[in-house]
Amino acid sequence: MRDWAAYEEALDSRARFDWDLIRDAPKWLKLVLNREHHAVWVADHGDDRLVGHLWIRLKRQKDGALPATVGYISQAFLDESFRGRGLMKPMLEEAFDWFRNLDIEVVTLSVLHRNWLGSAAWHRLGFSDWREERRMELKPRAK
Repeated sequence: MRDWAAYEEALDSRARFDWDLIRDAPKWLKLVLNREHHAVWVADHGDDRLVGHLWIRLKRQKDGALPATVGYISQAFLDESFRGRGLMKPMLEEAFDWFRNLDIEVVTLSVLHRNWLGSAAWHRLGFSDWREERRMELKPRAK
């Protein structure tokens, strides 16, 4: 998680993280992994060093959109030196099977606008454009 957060902050200065929460990630991640609607896969270098992860979950759409529940890729990350080696693909195949076993027909994700490499990779993996999130930081009201 630490590497993923640092990567996103480096891509876009608007991406900011509470580093105390990131350091506590092992604690809350244990809680998340005990929930039936979350799953995580990891890429192991072979020397017990994790070089990437894929965190997925079910996302219930409460605004009337169909399908009512979709699969959602919360985070996907590979150390830079391990990108382009096909390590994400087997994790995604496992994730897609996990979704299929729960009768999920649609999988979505969000990618930072300035993450050109990630965006291109998701397109290569079969994801197409769907929505585009917009952001505006409000300035304090003039006094």
